[in-house]
Amino acid sequence: MDRLSRVPIFVAVARHGSFAEAARRLGMTGSAVSKQVQRLEADLGVRLFHRTTRQLSLTDEGSFLFERSAPLVEGIEEVGEMLAGRKAKPEGSLRISAPVALAQRLLKEPLSSFVGRYPDVNLHVELSDRFVDLVAEGFDLAVRIGHLEDSSLVARRLGDVDMVLVGAPILLAEYGVPTDPQALSRVPFIHYASERSNARLQFMKDGEPIPVVTEARLSTNNDQMMVSFAKAGYGLIVLPRFMVEAEIADGSLREVLAEYQVYPPRKLYAVFPHGRHLPLKTRVLIDFLVQEFAV
Repeated sequence: MDRLSRVPIFVAVARHGSFAEAARRLGMTGSAVSKQVQRLEADLGVRLFHRTTRQLSLTDEGSFLFERSAPLVEGIEEVGEMLAGRKAKPEGSLRISAPVALAQRLLKEPLSSFVGRYPDVNLHVELSDRFVDLVAEGFDLAVRIGHLEDSSLVARRLGDVDMVLVGAPILLAEYGVPTDPQALSRVPFIHYASERSNARLQFMKDGEPIPVVTEARLSTNNDQMMVSFAKAGYGLIVLPRFMVEAEIADGSLREVLAEYQVYPPRKLYAVFPHGRHLPLKTRVLIDFLVQEFAV
């Protein structure tokens, strides 16, 4: 195997962040993949990866090679798919990650429809409220609310997420219904995934941002626990409307400061690893979700 033949193997390892995962995708053994990368390093006279027992990461030279070779390798893969006729029919395993409540409230029906429409795609949906590492953990796609922080990922907007401030009638009876954001500093809050007692919120009205420092009685990294605490009257919470619309409808939670917008507005994104070429199965799912949430 010559130097050029080893470059796609290097790209696979860099793309998936794992010799084992690259070997699985390439149909090779892990030792064979490792040996070819080592020979490429010897050919080039540089070290391409930092290797530890827990993590694999690119060196500066490895990043340089990956940035310039990955588009070429992806282009060759795309041509190969076209010649094999795979462009016309999405197929294969597709792993996606999504937060628990988001999947239960918004993704259940769209994903069920997708499975019915594309029976040759083997869909695996893993629900977790943590931010999974797509590359290291072998996910093709994640659906997330918020903004993109990891520059190695690409996001496509699926839609807007309406955020609301809500509290239980018992809490509002005790502290009074706030009539402006400044009044919130006198009412206890339940914060999401923060151990700090205070956190900054920002509201918007008539184009003017209004910052507020809120004090937390409780905090948790689970939205359903936030709802449970809020219904018990322990504090106000800020969550996407779809997560509390049933509680608003039955009166166990009441919307507060509805005339103000929680700022910045949140977006719903499909997030996937950076790269010019996406497998057809992934592109089809992203397009499908865009259409579903546009309705």
